[in-house]
Amino acid sequence: MIWIVLLALYPLALAQEYGVGRILALEEDRAQVALEGKVVEAELPVGGGGFRVGERVVVFAEGGRYYVSEPDRIPWLAGLFALFVLAAVGLGRGQGLRGVVGTLLGFLVLVFLIVPRIAAGGSPLGYALLGSLGVLLLSIYFVHGVNRKTTAALLGTLVSVLFTLFLAHFLARALGFTGLASEEALLLKQRGGVDLLSLWLAGVAVGTLGALTDVAVTQAAVVQALAHANPGFGLWELYRRAMRVGYDHIGSLVNTLVFAYASGSLPLFLLLTQDPTPLRFLLNTEPFAAEVVAMLLGSLGLLLAVPFTTLLASSLLQGGRGGEGDLHLH
Repeated sequence: MIWIVLLALYPLALAQEYGVGRILALEEDRAQVALEGKVVEAELPVGGGGFRVGERVVVFAEGGRYYVSEPDRIPWLAGLFALFVLAAVGLGRGQGLRGVVGTLLGFLVLVFLIVPRIAAGGSPLGYALLGSLGVLLLSIYFVHGVNRKTTAALLGTLVSVLFTLFLAHFLARALGFTGLASEEALLLKQRGGVDLLSLWLAGVAVGTLGALTDVAVTQAAVVQALAHANPGFGLWELYRRAMRVGYDHIGSLVNTLVFAYASGSLPLFLLLTQDPTPLRFLLNTEPFAAEVVAMLLGSLGLLLAVPFTTLLASSLLQGGRGGEGDLHLH
């Protein structure tokens, strides 16, 4: 959702000029900054912002005045990304490189295809579904190749996503959700033009794609390895043996998205200890209820992906069809 907010606010940024400078001297509420070959005096954020002399900072100009916005974090982000790429390629070799490229391409689909069309007034749910299909094709077929195993993984993921969306749509209506579950949503409502409830539903779907893909490819790889080891296994024998691994997978997946969502909701949980409202009524508010629903639906989608994908892969790979697969377990 944050990308939509940024795009919605983009016209406001056009009236401002941004640049990167270095702090030369600091006073109580302002700083001297070397900016594009000149020295300017820029106002600091309220409280000073904890800036240091010599630090690179982002400066924007508006109405002839300069303001220090925040530290220049891009070099550090670029260094961290380079470390990530080196680790992925060094440890995963060609597969790791394809994984990085596939992730980048999927991210570009999200930012430059889905988000701009939603910001322009398109259906968040419709574009999220189309974009999710594009992301899945890139992340599964590009990274793992086009074969029976990856087709089973793709279909298993799509079935899980569609089931999760159907249940999310039903629950959103049953619980009376409006989509106003965050400050970003409130800001978008003021600007208008976006169906906030559909946006929330789209977020539930997109938020589970990465984990769903991993689960589906893993289960399909298990089935492929079993089918290659013993081509005489029929559909149900393959399913039964693969689900032995699937049960362990389900056991480890139960808390995967729960903690992933919980880590991003720590400020909300902190309110539980500071708000005088009784817990039963605090949990009933939309911000808390929407977070709980997204958390549980995402985890439910992960759990359902295991049997869905195992059954589909068993159907496609029985008899040793599809060649030998790499067994990838967590």
